[in-house]
Amino acid sequence: MGETVVNNGEATLPVTRSGAGQPIVFFNGGGATQISWKKVIQQLHGHYETVTFDFRGHGKASQATDYSFEAFLSDAETVMRTIDVAKPIVVGWSLGADVAAEYAARHNGKVAGLVIIDGAVPLPEPLVEDAVGMRRSLNSPIMKLSMLLARLTPYGYALNGDAFADITLELDGRRQSALIDVYGSVDCPVAVLLATKSAGEKGAHAARNNSLRHAGAELLAGRYPSISIQWIDGTHSLPFRHPAEIAKTIDEIAGQLSAKQIPGAPT
Repeated sequence: MGETVVNNGEATLPVTRSGAGQPIVFFNGGGATQISWKKVIQQLHGHYETVTFDFRGHGKASQATDYSFEAFLSDAETVMRTIDVAKPIVVGWSLGADVAAEYAARHNGKVAGLVIIDGAVPLPEPLVEDAVGMRRSLNSPIMKLSMLLARLTPYGYALNGDAFADITLELDGRRQSALIDVYGSVDCPVAVLLATKSAGEKGAHAARNNSLRHAGAELLAGRYPSISIQWIDGTHSLPFRHPAEIAKTIDEIAGQLSAKQIPGAPT
């Protein structure tokens, strides 16, 4: 228990473990760190073993040259292999949600349950309408200053504007093509929590994004009716603003798992 460091090639990843019981492993969002889960873990009231870590280029993790989706997935795989906990519930937010879904699909029998938070939703068309404009915005002087200041704290991130643009566009592409089939390879209960509002966006652009996300959720529910989908009245910052709802969903999945372990219990 406590803090350790896991090595994954060029990246060193800090890992924090605490508590005892059913293991819960948390995958952060892009630009976020382990501290994102503080309120959620508090709401779990010490009933579980919790594991958090920082992806490459985030928080106390080292920087790296590769910030692709596969690189972030390899961080998760390395942490999961190293901590070696049996059948954890995996909770992923934003980028971490997509990584969590892919991890569960590639590692059948290893994940007991999957909680997806405002990410990993199939899209009928891209969310990013203007890739050039997005890249220009992320490389603007004010954004560069913001990113530089973020690196000066233990809870910041080291990705630059181009790296953020690259992973955003890669996720956008995956959500339009491969993601819907990824869920078909997941062999554990899945609960999806989605925010009703797009963060930091207003007007027609926000309305379009919200419409696409609702359409994607309908695609997911139509293809996989067993997946639980819940909309929460809030924005993308659900782990900070709605930790109780997330903890309740984790408790519900853990309860389902406990019931299955009791001979003769209803499933």
